[in-house]
Amino acid sequence: MLNGNQLVSIGYSYVKNGLQPSSPYGEELIRKQKPYTPKEYDLLMEEYSRLGVMAELYRTRKAQFEKVERALMYFKDVRRSIKRTESYVLNDVELFEIKRFLISLDRLVPAYNELISGSELIGIDIRTFPKALDIVDPDGMRTQTFRVSDCCSEELRKIRSERKKLDLSLRNAEKAEKESLNIAVTALAAREEHEEARIRSEMSKALSEYANELLLCIKHIGMLDLAMAKAKLCAESGGIIPGIKRNSDTISVSGMVNPMLDNRLNEKGRSFVPVSMELKPGSTVITGANMGGKSVTIKTLALSCMLALTGMPVFCERMELPLLSDIDLIKEDKEDTESGLSSFGGEMVRFNEVITKNTEGQRLILIDEFARGTNPDEGAALVRAAVRFFNASKDTFALLTTHFDDVACLAGAHYQVLGLKNADRKTLEEAMAHCENRMHVLEKFMDYGVYPVNSDEEPPKDALTICRALNVDESFMRLVED
Repeated sequence: MLNGNQLVSIGYSYVKNGLQPSSPYGEELIRKQKPYTPKEYDLLMEEYSRLGVMAELYRTRKAQFEKVERALMYFKDVRRSIKRTESYVLNDVELFEIKRFLISLDRLVPAYNELISGSELIGIDIRTFPKALDIVDPDGMRTQTFRVSDCCSEELRKIRSERKKLDLSLRNAEKAEKESLNIAVTALAAREEHEEARIRSEMSKALSEYANELLLCIKHIGMLDLAMAKAKLCAESGGIIPGIKRNSDTISVSGMVNPMLDNRLNEKGRSFVPVSMELKPGSTVITGANMGGKSVTIKTLALSCMLALTGMPVFCERMELPLLSDIDLIKEDKEDTESGLSSFGGEMVRFNEVITKNTEGQRLILIDEFARGTNPDEGAALVRAAVRFFNASKDTFALLTTHFDDVACLAGAHYQVLGLKNADRKTLEEAMAHCENRMHVLEKFMDYGVYPVNSDEEPPKDALTICRALNVDESFMRLVED
């Protein structure tokens, strides 16, 4: 599966950081989010069911949605205190934390029930615990403070009453009387402390009977918070719920966008060109000149599939795929050179790890400009071999980008980034002549769309055009073209 650096590179971490949970329980679920396995298909469907319900409620009951968000903000992480009730006597701070949690539940549950009225959130059951709250709030004041109350025992009430009288006597006593009164106050304080410890022990034991239920409720609060955060992201950023099957012979996506790259382009006054494509088991090849967007397509498909496997909204018009057991991305890696390997050596080590990995179920392998770090003849031979190798695997969807000739004809499908293929060269040259920022002009003329083409379609030959457009030294260019 993709590693941390790759998740950052493709934009997964960017999307994940866009989630805005309201509680520490939702935050933890986001941090621990991982892909669902094929055996967890039903759990993933439940996750998407909750996302679908919450997305609709965000659209139709936004005021109630935001009320629940505000209620979630009052929660602190009290799981440690709850677990300690099973073996330890809680102190005043821990009992206060549990009391505050139970009062926060009293605030959340009515707002939650109002929001989901008439809807169903599978796997989520959030309710109040009035009897548990009575344990830590026996006088029923429901205040955000905690002190062992006089009403917890008659003995405690008597001790405190006596202490008040003694304290009053002590303030008005003569010097000769104060020593004996201080001794009496100290004795009462010890009795009070002992009685409070006994009561805290009883409270802790009584709360322990609710520990498992409270911890389960906390789990469901986290699931609710996560579903709401995903729904909000989905609604505000144009996400959809993908169609995921247990097994399928197709990965199909229309209008796919990468939010991270789109944001970067928007800062430059440009926009992301949506990508549509379909993969079948075996090899699919994307060709196109450098700068055309092949790597962007690889990253965007990796992102979309990774989002789908983790129950996140995907950013496209439509997406259908099987529940993949693994996603691998092979590209030139800076870490390889830093560890002493050449870029080509590191790439081949990674490639061998991927093709020899034991994986159950269907998998996606994405390879960006394979073998470009070696000589063209051997590089082309390696890419052609890779295409044939993956063609023989019925459970592997392989997508390879390359600018080598005679590769796409071996693949099951061929896509092409057209780049400058259809650009009017005269218009391009005129635009370049009147602009200092040649790269900016060049980008405007590039076609970054990915289009299905015939298997024998040759890769576009844009390298020299790009060099001239970027005003590479004329004497050098004459040597190139000689």
